[in-house]
Amino acid sequence: MRKEAVLTLALTWALVAGSQPLEAGAAKEHAATESRKCPSPCFCSHDDCNDELSIYCSSRNLTSIPGDVPRAVRLLWLDGNNFTSLPALTFRNLSNLEFLNLQGSQLTLIEQHAFHGLEGLYSLYLERNRLKALTPNIFLHLQNLASLNLNNNQFAKMEEGVFAGLSNLWYLNLGWNSLVVLPDRVFHDLPNLRELVLASNKLHYLQHQLFYSLTELRELDLSGNSLKGIKGNIFTKLQKLQKLYLHHNQINAVAPRAFMGMKSLRWLDLSHNRLTTLFEDTFFGLSTLHVLRLSSNSIAGLRPRTFRDLQFLEELQLGSNRIRSLAERGFEKLGQLEVLALNDNQIQEIRAGAFLLFLRHNAIAVIEEHSLSDLRDLLDLDLKNNRLTRLLPNQLAGLGNLEYLLLSSNQLLEISPEAFTPLRCLSWLDLSNNYLETLDGDVLTPLSKLEYLNVKNNSLRTFSVGWLGPSPRLAQLWLERNKWDCNCSLKGLRDFALQNPTVVLRYTQSVTEGDTPVYSYNNVTCLNPADVMGLDLRDVPEGHFVDC
Repeated sequence: MRKEAVLTLALTWALVAGSQPLEAGAAKEHAATESRKCPSPCFCSHDDCNDELSIYCSSRNLTSIPGDVPRAVRLLWLDGNNFTSLPALTFRNLSNLEFLNLQGSQLTLIEQHAFHGLEGLYSLYLERNRLKALTPNIFLHLQNLASLNLNNNQFAKMEEGVFAGLSNLWYLNLGWNSLVVLPDRVFHDLPNLRELVLASNKLHYLQHQLFYSLTELRELDLSGNSLKGIKGNIFTKLQKLQKLYLHHNQINAVAPRAFMGMKSLRWLDLSHNRLTTLFEDTFFGLSTLHVLRLSSNSIAGLRPRTFRDLQFLEELQLGSNRIRSLAERGFEKLGQLEVLALNDNQIQEIRAGAFLLFLRHNAIAVIEEHSLSDLRDLLDLDLKNNRLTRLLPNQLAGLGNLEYLLLSSNQLLEISPEAFTPLRCLSWLDLSNNYLETLDGDVLTPLSKLEYLNVKNNSLRTFSVGWLGPSPRLAQLWLERNKWDCNCSLKGLRDFALQNPTVVLRYTQSVTEGDTPVYSYNNVTCLNPADVMGLDLRDVPEGHFVDC
C-alpha cells in the first residue's frame, strides 16, 4: 500500500513538472504576440529573418501618436498626418526604434524631451513640416542618430546647442528653409558629420568659425543662397571635404586663397554667380580638384596662372561668361583635362598655348598654328557658330586622339589639303552651314576612321568619293542643299549612293513628344545641267552618264 502511494506521488510530480515548460513556452509566445500587436489605424509587417517589426501609419489623418505602438517596433512611419505638436515623452517606451518618419505631418512644435527614450534611433525625418524653431538640447537623447532631415520647414534661425548630443550624426539636411544667419558654434556638437545641406536658404554671409568643428565633413551644399562673397579662412578646417556646392548665389568676389587647406576637394561649383575676376591664387592649394564649374558668371578675362595648381582637373566649365581672349599658356598645366567648355563667350582669337573643347557661339575668326597642340587627349572639339573662314595646316596639330570635330555654322570658304592630317582618330565631322565650294578628296583622305560626315547647306558643286577606299567605315553622309553639277564628276557619288542607301539616306524619321513624325531629308538635288535640274542625283538616268 505504501509503495503504491509513493508511485502515485511520483507520477503526479512528473506530470506537473513536465507540463511547466509547455506552459512557460505558451506564455512567452503570447507575450511576443502582444509585443507585436498592430495599432488599429496602421499596417504592420514583421521580418522573421531579422526579427524586425515595421509599422506604417502614413497619411491616416492622425492628430496624435497612437498610444499602443508595440515596444518591439524598429521602423515607424507617421508621415502625412496632422499632429501639430509632439509632446514630451511621446516615444519613451520605444527604445528599439531605429527609423522614425514624421515628414509632412503639419508639426509646428516639438516639446523638450519629446524624443526621450529613443536611444537606438538611427534615422529621423522631420522635413516638410511647419517648424520655425527648435530649443537647445532637443535631440540630446538621440546619441546614436546618424541621419537628420529638417529641410523644407520654416526655420529662420538655429539656436546654439540645438544639435547637442548628436556626436554620431553623419548627415544633416537644413535646406529649403529661411535661414538668414547661423551662429558660429551651431555645428560645434557634430564632430563626425559627413554631409551638410544648407541649400536654398537666405544666407547672406558665413560666420568665420562656422565650420571649424566639422573636420570630418565630406560634402557641403550652400547653393541657392544669397552669399555675396567668399572670405578667406572660412573653409580652412575642412581638410577632408570632397564636394563644395556654391552655385546660384550672388557671389561677386572670392578672396585670394579662399580655399587654402582644402586638400581633399574634388568638386567645386561656383556657377550662376556674379564673378567678374579670378585671381592667380583664387584656387591656390586645390591640387586634388577634378571638377571646376564657373559657367554663367560675368568673367571677362583669365589670368595666365589662374589654374596653375589644378594639375588633376578633368572638367572646367567656363561657358556663358564675357571672356574675350584666352591667355597664352593659360591652361598648360591642365594635363588631365577632358572637358573644357567655353561656349557662349565673346572669344575672337585662339592663341598658342590655349586649348579648349566647347567654344560654340563665340566670335572666333583665327586659330593660330599649334595652338591646340597640348591637347593630345582631347576627344571632342566644338567650334560651332563662330567666324572661321579658313582651315590651314597645323591649326589642328596635336589632336591625334580627337573623335568629334564640329565646325558647322561658321564662314568656311576653304580647307587646306593638310588641315585634317593630324586627325587620325576622327569619326565625326560636321561642316554643315558654311560657304564651301570645293572639298577635294585630298582633304578627307587622312580620315580613315570617319563614320559621320555632314556637308549640308554649303555651295558644293562636286564631291569625290575616291578617298573612301574599297571598304569604307562611313555610316552616314549628309549632302542636302548644295549646288550640285550632275555631270561626270558626280558619277562616282551617284554610284556610291545607290550602292549604299543606308549611308546616303533619302530621309530619316523621328517622333516628337506628341507622336508627330518629323522628317529630315537628304536630297542631292541637281542644279545643272538643265536637262536634269531639280532631279535627285540618284534618280538621274544611267544614260545621262553614258559618255563618262
